[in-house]
Amino acid sequence: MTFLTTITKDGLYHVQNYFMGYSGQHHVHTKEGFKVWAKEISKKDIITEQKDLCNCGLEPSEVREYDGQKWRSDTF
Repeated sequence: MTFLTTITKDGLYHVQNYFMGYSGQHHVHTKEGFKVWAKEISKKDIITEQKDLCNCGLEPSEVREYDGQKWRSDTF
């Protein structure tokens, strides 16, 4: 699995999961929450880029699944 991480101007980390070319979860972290989450992920699987914004509408600790269902994580 690959994780495309976009750091937005407001300092949030938006992570989009990809598996075999298909997009999966999209989740949003604060800088601190991202550090905690990333400890469980191989650094080679995280691709980071800086962008101006993400139009996902999610807030830190919110997750949108591949099928559009939204939930909140207690771990980040």
